[in-house]
Amino acid sequence: MRKLLFIFGLGSLVLGSYYYYRKQLKLLADISFKVVGVKIVEYSPFKLQINTEITNNSEISFTISGYDIDVIVNGKEIGQVKNSSLNQKLEGFGGKSQINFFTTFNPQETGLLSGGLSSILSNVLDTLGDTTIKLKGRVSVKRGLFVYSNYPIDFTYKLEDFL
Repeated sequence: MRKLLFIFGLGSLVLGSYYYYRKQLKLLADISFKVVGVKIVEYSPFKLQINTEITNNSEISFTISGYDIDVIVNGKEIGQVKNSSLNQKLEGFGGKSQINFFTTFNPQETGLLSGGLSSILSNVLDTLGDTTIKLKGRVSVKRGLFVYSNYPIDFTYKLEDFL
């Protein structure tokens, strides 16, 4: 009888841990963000500071501890957003947090002298309604004692969503 109770308890613990893990992975799906400002930091290499307001619509608070995201505009990878030492807590139940992302642009795609930036801007202005911005990469999230490193994200937006 003890053996059966032990196996049942162990099974319940494993099943509960699995469902807790799945719930943690769904946290990022309940996040919304909006761009509240853009500032040019450097011209060579071209860097932008993108100020965002992130809203955590889930009921659980957690901390973003890092990210490595590629920025893709109309199918061209034009930049990266990286930070491995962020420690930004996102409160649950609609809590809002301000995060500043520093974007470094790919010099082959945005070379100021080679016309890369002007060709991207020209392409964006020509297809303003059809311009897509894709953010693809990995985010590290902490919740209590658990750390979920390299959680994949893949968001696609139309440019008009930002305007």
